[in-house]
Amino acid sequence: MQQTTIDKCARLRKLHDRLTEELKALKETRDEMEQESFDNPLETVSVIKSLQTTLNTIENELAKCPVDSA
Repeated sequence: MQQTTIDKCARLRKLHDRLTEELKALKETRDEMEQESFDNPLETVSVIKSLQTTLNTIENELAKCPVDSA
């Protein structure tokens, strides 16, 4: 049972890192579009909001994990 928890937490940490990177890239793209006076596609804004919600959920789950010793 403990190993399952450790594995789950390791996967959550990796997912958290990937989502954080993706959000950063999407926000940079959005900012560049705004600077160039392009309207933000609704899809981009929607994806950013969805990823932020997912990231918050992952952070809540990670708070239940033991501290990563790696």
